Amino acid sequence: MKRCCVLLFAMFLCMGSTAYSRVEFEITPGAGYLIGDNTYEIGDAPAELDPWGREPYFPISRLEFLLGVWVASLDARVAAGRWALSGGVRVNIDDKAGNMRDYDWGIPFWDEDGDEGPGWYVYEWTDGEHTWYALDIESKSKTEVNALIWEAKIDYELFTHHYRSPYDTSDRGTIRGYFGLGYEHRAFEYECRLIRQWSPSGIPGYDYNGDGAVGITYDVSYSIPYAEFTLAGSSQRLGIALSAGFSPFVTVRDEDVHLLRTPGPIYAEGKCTGNALKARADIRYDITSRWSVGVLMDYLFIRTSGEQDNVVYAGTDGEAFWGDEFWTTDEKITARQALFTFNVRYRFGLSR
Repeated sequence: MKRCCVLLFAMFLCMGSTAYSRVEFEITPGAGYLIGDNTYEIGDAPAELDPWGREPYFPISRLEFLLGVWVASLDARVAAGRWALSGGVRVNIDDKAGNMRDYDWGIPFWDEDGDEGPGWYVYEWTDGEHTWYALDIESKSKTEVNALIWEAKIDYELFTHHYRSPYDTSDRGTIRGYFGLGYEHRAFEYECRLIRQWSPSGIPGYDYNGDGAVGITYDVSYSIPYAEFTLAGSSQRLGIALSAGFSPFVTVRDEDVHLLRTPGPIYAEGKCTGNALKARADIRYDITSRWSVGVLMDYLFIRTSGEQDNVVYAGTDGEAFWGDEFWTTDEKITARQALFTFNVRYRFGLSR
């Protein structure tokens, strides 16, 4: 995909230099703050494949990986005639994200005084047709994250409208509409260290503090082809662009490793597909004809579903032994992310 973007960029430059009398360039470095989350839920494993033989239930587990990091950004745009090609990259400049939250339902526990004698039990409620499990385990962990976001887009100018203010005839402005096709890739790598774990339902053996060791690693990446409509207006020194986009086919891949589980570690890999909504507001103020400052607000919502494959390899903790275990669960991955960026823009043009 990166090679395709480079090739497209080179072809666009050639086209602009030969077919149009002037090509406009913009370079925009910036810094900002990224907030939101990457969340996955799993469940509905068949009872014969579930490690504990539980009836299918969703979700059986939910992990919320938060974002709250400063980012550096670099964007570029080249325009020739009605066509424009743009791209950008964002990377985090600190790695301290918010605390990850982990929730588990329907965890089996040993009860010496159970209603049916000593044995394994699960807190559940049923109406004869549906079964609900109790929230048995909850935890929070310190989180470090590495983030990489990049995108490329080509736009076509659909229309241009010039207007003059009825209150000030010297105030002239322009409104333009664009339709664009783009591709965005977002990748996040997390390391989580347990702060505290407890049992809301009161099952024994799950109330303790972390020791600072990495307990969970989680990598997730999003591939997002999208279509976008932009309405841009400018008047004297002020410019505002509002965009709305949609992706009908988002692909998400994730890898989760629970390093401290016994039996374990548990290795999980998932693939989900779904859709995404994008919204963006770009406000700029021109200091000179070449230099401007601006604020960019970008929002992304992703909703996908698929399957996650899990494996525990044979091993021992010195006291107990276990064999290989494999199972598959349904998975849902959602993301809600907002980026706020302050930037400086430099413009220049080349004429034939």
